[in-house]
Amino acid sequence: MTKSQKILRAIEPLIYARRWLTMGILLVLTVFFAAVAATMKPDAGYDKSIPLEHDYMKVLKQYQAEFGSANNVLVALIQKDGKGEIYNGEFLASLKAATDEVFFLPGVDRSRVSSLFTPDVRYVEVVEGGFKGGNVIPAEYQPTEEMYTLVKGNVNKGGHVGRYTTNDQRGAMIYSELLEVDPVSGEKLDYVAVARILEDKVRGRFMSPKKYVYKLTSDYESIPAGTVVGERFSLPQGFLNKALDGLYKFDYKYQPNPDEAPQLVRIGIQHTSYEEIDNPQYNPDVNVHILGFAKVVGDIIEELVPVVGFFLLTLVLTQLLLWAYLGSFKLALLPLVCSITAVIWEFGLLKLFGKGLDPFAILVPFLILSISVSHGVQYCNAWVSEISMNKRNSFDASLETWRRLAIYGTMAIMTGVVGFALIGLIPIDIIREMSLNACLGMAAIIVTNKVMMPIWLTWIDIGDPKAFAEKQEKRDAIFDPLWHLLSQMTNPKPAIISILIAGLLLGWSLWKGKELQVGDSQAGVPELLPDSRYNNDTAAVQANFAIGTDIIKVIAETEPEACVKYDVMDQIDRFGWRMDNTEGVQSTISLPWAARQVNLAFSEASPKYKVLPRNQYTMVQAITPIPTSSGLLSANCSAMAVMVFTRDHKASTLERIVHEVGVFNQENAAEFYELHDDVNAQYCADKLTARRELGEAKVSLQRQTEKLKKAKKGIGDEELAAHPKIQELTAAIGAADEKHKSFDKVCPVNFALASGQVGVMAATNEEVHRLEKPILYIVYIGIAICVFLSFFEWQSIVAIMMPLALVSWMAYAVMAILGIGMKTATLPVVALAAGVGVDYGIYIYATFADALAAGYRYKEAYFKTLKMTGKAVAFTGLTLAFGVATWLWSGLQFQRDMGKLLMFMFIANMFGALLLLPAIATFLLKPKQLAPGEQPVFKPRH
Repeated sequence: MTKSQKILRAIEPLIYARRWLTMGILLVLTVFFAAVAATMKPDAGYDKSIPLEHDYMKVLKQYQAEFGSANNVLVALIQKDGKGEIYNGEFLASLKAATDEVFFLPGVDRSRVSSLFTPDVRYVEVVEGGFKGGNVIPAEYQPTEEMYTLVKGNVNKGGHVGRYTTNDQRGAMIYSELLEVDPVSGEKLDYVAVARILEDKVRGRFMSPKKYVYKLTSDYESIPAGTVVGERFSLPQGFLNKALDGLYKFDYKYQPNPDEAPQLVRIGIQHTSYEEIDNPQYNPDVNVHILGFAKVVGDIIEELVPVVGFFLLTLVLTQLLLWAYLGSFKLALLPLVCSITAVIWEFGLLKLFGKGLDPFAILVPFLILSISVSHGVQYCNAWVSEISMNKRNSFDASLETWRRLAIYGTMAIMTGVVGFALIGLIPIDIIREMSLNACLGMAAIIVTNKVMMPIWLTWIDIGDPKAFAEKQEKRDAIFDPLWHLLSQMTNPKPAIISILIAGLLLGWSLWKGKELQVGDSQAGVPELLPDSRYNNDTAAVQANFAIGTDIIKVIAETEPEACVKYDVMDQIDRFGWRMDNTEGVQSTISLPWAARQVNLAFSEASPKYKVLPRNQYTMVQAITPIPTSSGLLSANCSAMAVMVFTRDHKASTLERIVHEVGVFNQENAAEFYELHDDVNAQYCADKLTARRELGEAKVSLQRQTEKLKKAKKGIGDEELAAHPKIQELTAAIGAADEKHKSFDKVCPVNFALASGQVGVMAATNEEVHRLEKPILYIVYIGIAICVFLSFFEWQSIVAIMMPLALVSWMAYAVMAILGIGMKTATLPVVALAAGVGVDYGIYIYATFADALAAGYRYKEAYFKTLKMTGKAVAFTGLTLAFGVATWLWSGLQFQRDMGKLLMFMFIANMFGALLLLPAIATFLLKPKQLAPGEQPVFKPRH
């Protein structure tokens, strides 16, 4: 008895001796995991979607307090064609109300909310006797014609056309930034709630002709019935959205006595009824456009309802095809029930690990479902074969099937687990969550397919065994001509032709795959349809504002108080000029740019003074009117931001800009060292390293503070300061600061990448480009090791891995043809889909090798393989491909793209296993030589 057989004999009693007890435990666990999974919520996060360990993101976090993050929300109000400029009472009232709504958004950084109505948007003009300046919209604003004329003049004087207003002044923009974590409570921002508020309270407020006022239907606590507790500007659409709306709660401030502070009371919508009234703020002349990560998340969540519908449609189609394939409705239910159970376990375990389901990881559950269906079909197919070919009853057929497939099936699943786990090496949190999610799902498959399904099969009543066997034999005989044809692949000539075609396909894939773009290959958000509301909003903003939504902030790092020194400002100014003349850059804004405007104003607007003053006192005069709230300089002027606005965020545009920044840094440094022989490149590199270490120490302190605030609500500053970890990090900051100050010689300005939305994209693209091939190689090395451990023969690695690798390289070529960019959302998909392909390969190779070891000739062995496992592989590949084909009608572009890619990979892996694998294995494996008169007898080797 082999070691594998000993393991099987030890586990058998746990499954088959007490089937009712084992099944009862599994059902209880399933109910438990279902209850846990029911509490799961979408878990979107901006920080976890970016590579925080990348150098660019370290710069972003280091200067986030001074120059903001990339987590923006932009709201543009644009008057419809023919409605004139914004300088009228109705539009400005709408802009003021929208600014107030954005200001009170959950998680918004209120210091960074900016519009024509905020005090940071100012103007300066030269008047007789000196200068005059103030807010663009003065505090004493009243809706009069004189005031409209004044505001328009102030907008023009402040140079805000194209940024805060559209180029033709028919619209206006509100800028804001969101905080990922609440600085007071330490709680993570709920992006879904923010998106809902933006859609209802901002867009709906001005674009919905009706308003819905909610009143209490009965007394609630001490609040009397009939009290208005909330208002909304839109109602949920669709069955599921209406059902989920029952969980909605209003935050109502109740003040029972005038002398007491108001109390915040959360009132469920089920305690209210609504009254539909005319919306007094409805503005039929205005369109509202909303951009930002939070809105993207919200739009994806909106599409999750139809996405779930497509998943259900795929399940229904799979069930019907399984029914047609197996000839029994009850039997066809088992793979689906076990697969759905595996997904329930996956969600429950994920929730117990403290995670939610990220909207960008919605494909992982379907991949788990697909892999589970693949294993389930193989198991049911083998069980039917045991009954029809070996005349066994349900129990014995299940037991023999388990003995034959348990080792191979479990190792196939473990191979997938290793592949999914290795994806977690990518240092982006959302991918690590996807890796954990997939690993938990694969672990669940082991239980549902290798324990639950065998027990259920023992209880399947097949009726008359003889009639059932005859029925199955007739069904199988239908495809015998096809299996005879495919078994020709083991003949030398077809095998060689198959291998040569595979070589040609590999060469084509390597050539075409070079065209695969890392990052976005089109404008807008690629996860949504080109004509989606969000992408239409993006197009409207880009068409009407001179400064677009795509921005990369390059941080000019230098010495304290450097902004009054001409040589430093000149370096930054020259850098801005280089960026302005880089293809793909729309415009730039920097402190030297602003200083030139002020100097021009001080010089009676004479064009010859639109330069940087060389005199230090004049320079002080030029920068004094520019506040730190402008986002152009830090408090001590040791860092200044250069805002580079790009025409789009395509990968090619980002590569050009990043390249130019690097080239300018080198050229500028070389020129500086020629003029300053007291420093060199190594000294300045060490100084920059010390500066970065100081920044990282401050970021670590901030993160630890957020963790402590989240862990202990209401913790005070004194208690925080006394915490050992806080004291340790504070001491580390002090040491890092002293080290940085020890470098007291002046170095050239370092232009550090990067902050801003495009900066994040550039960092992500570089990380994906750096890791896409190494991660794939590591995944395949892990899979190869597991394949070897399954069979302990090198031939298995070659025969199984070569078709799998070919399909992966072909997938890159297909992505290039379809225009699907390689990014964080798509990077794991090729590796994850390999989990399905390795299942196909292991089942085909195991049966083929067992048949050859039993003494069958190549053609006979492969014909038997096709009858036993090959038909299940063909059915699974075609069924899953047919199921994901329905995704081509999804409302998410990402799902459409992944539907095309997965459809290709399911079919290509199927053909690789059925056609290429036996061709390769024919040259690697030798059949057993039988003694004269000996007949081959098939039995598993393990």
